[in-house]
Amino acid sequence: MSDELHRRGRALEEAFFAKQNELLLEKLRAQEAAARKKAELSEATGIREAALLDALAVDGVEPNALAALLLAPIVLMAWRKGKVESAERNAILRAAEARGVKPGTSQWALVESWLDHRPHPTLRPAWDAYVEALRAKLPPKEFALLRSDLVKRAQEVARAAGGILGSHSETQTEKEFIAQLEAALR
Repeated sequence: MSDELHRRGRALEEAFFAKQNELLLEKLRAQEAAARKKAELSEATGIREAALLDALAVDGVEPNALAALLLAPIVLMAWRKGKVESAERNAILRAAEARGVKPGTSQWALVESWLDHRPHPTLRPAWDAYVEALRAKLPPKEFALLRSDLVKRAQEVARAAGGILGSHSETQTEKEFIAQLEAALR
């Protein structure tokens, strides 16, 4: 009888530890998946703040959507006068590259397309709706980091266009657009 008891005790022990190993393995896989997701988000957007990346990854934000979120406002600002100036185009492409958008990728082609042809009128409402959804999901501190980054990029593009007579400051129209952007991000 003691052999049977020992055998069943061993089976119970193995089952317990197998379940524990399975749970640990699942946890390790989830951690690896989260790390990959954060790396993809960082690669696609250039965001380096760990807390913001954590919050975005946990909330299921996709890299392509976030890249579009970060680039759409500066593209819209560049079109404010009916055409994209060469300096603005270059500044936007530099911003896209800084955000991890690489030449030759579909994301790069989309940004170039936006710069060559005015984006569809639904881009701004789609952007506004995405901002609202992100605001509801992200902790306030991380959303503030995102807001700060978006406004900074818009200001850089506005200055790159040279402002009035190449003064490297924003025009009134650009200042108004940036104010609208800030308001949408409050």
